[in-house]
Amino acid sequence: MDATKLIVKSANPPVLVLQVEHLDRVLSGLTPTLLTEQVSRIYEVARQARTWRPDRG
Repeated sequence: MDATKLIVKSANPPVLVLQVEHLDRVLSGLTPTLLTEQVSRIYEVARQARTWRPDRG
């Protein structure tokens, strides 16, 4: 996937968007705030191909 063509669908603030080069530095300093159920739901949606395909409509 070309990151320059990334489309964010229904993002609910606050959303943190980072360049890949900064991921480890920024994320390592954050305190986890998601519940186990939230992580499971994110993982479930991320596994669906339609999450990553651009709308064709």
